[in-house]
Amino acid sequence: MRPDLALLRDSWRVWWSPRWYAERARCPEWLQIVWTFVFNTAIATVLTLVIWSFAPRLDLVGMFVGDFVVSHCIGFTVYSLFRIGATVLGTQRLDALGPAGRVAFWAGIPIVSVFIGYGIGLTLLGYRVSRLLESPRILLSVLLISLMMTAFWYRYMANKARLAEAEVARQREQARALQAEKQALDSQLRGLQAQIEPHFLFNTLANVVSLIDSRPADARHMLERLIELLRGSLRASRAPHTTLGQELDLLRAYLEILSIRMGARLAFRIDAPDELRSAPLPPLLVQPLVENAIQNGSEPKLSGGRVEVNARADGDRLQIEVTDDGQGFAATTSTGVGLSNLRERLAALYGARALLTIEDAAPGTRVRISIPRPA
Repeated sequence: MRPDLALLRDSWRVWWSPRWYAERARCPEWLQIVWTFVFNTAIATVLTLVIWSFAPRLDLVGMFVGDFVVSHCIGFTVYSLFRIGATVLGTQRLDALGPAGRVAFWAGIPIVSVFIGYGIGLTLLGYRVSRLLESPRILLSVLLISLMMTAFWYRYMANKARLAEAEVARQREQARALQAEKQALDSQLRGLQAQIEPHFLFNTLANVVSLIDSRPADARHMLERLIELLRGSLRASRAPHTTLGQELDLLRAYLEILSIRMGARLAFRIDAPDELRSAPLPPLLVQPLVENAIQNGSEPKLSGGRVEVNARADGDRLQIEVTDDGQGFAATTSTGVGLSNLRERLAALYGARALLTIEDAAPGTRVRISIPRPA
């Protein structure tokens, strides 16, 4: 099967990566062998041309054959020993190696591989390795070549490793900055909630007092819903996550309180499939939409209005819609502080994966939140 260009490019990057032992699962092993073959052949070609340029009377083809065999024996010995070492030590131990361990692994293996590869290559070419090793000149030349190759390889790996560590540090710093931004937005949201809740709380308690004598059942029901709302709000303000079901229960308590206060001027409906109620959700995400629908939709009308909250799954996304039949406003109109804060919060939590759209419901307004839904 012929690999595409993306696979070839990815396998080449893995072959040169200082963490190839952790990234080699990204591409087939046979491609790593192919790149090793190409690299060894290039080394043999360059070495042959350099020697032949100083001694043009020598047999060019014969030199290339010898260099080709020795180069591949050395190269595949290096390849094999590195693979064996990575398998024995494992990714975590290799990442945790200290300076001495890195030198021993990245420099020791190439030096040993040069001697082994030379021995195998010369044997395949018909030379008696034992006689060649008796010459100090040959031993010295092999040692020098191995040290040159090792110095180049270790220097390259060290530079690549430093760049990789710098990139990891940069990404870690970005993650910390993003987390700090999320925490700041959450604190801002909780601050706004703390400012809004006393006003709502005092009005509700005033209504309870006024209803105790004339409509004690409604006063009792309003007080029960207020307790439920305060308990849910306190729980949500202390938790990093809630569920769609808990959020909708909180909204139901809020809307039931308002329906007692506004009487027939407010009608509402909350609809969500049972299988979605356990879906995780950031706390207090939908409440600003409902508050906006009441304040800008139902309350300004003498006849009141209707608010609907609908949640549904759309593939791998969760969509929540809040619709009112109030006065309505164009999508380009300013959406107020509450929705602006909600946009910033969604951007901090989900980035470009979250959408907040506002559209004309004719009559009224529909605001839709679309966020990724965990599997």
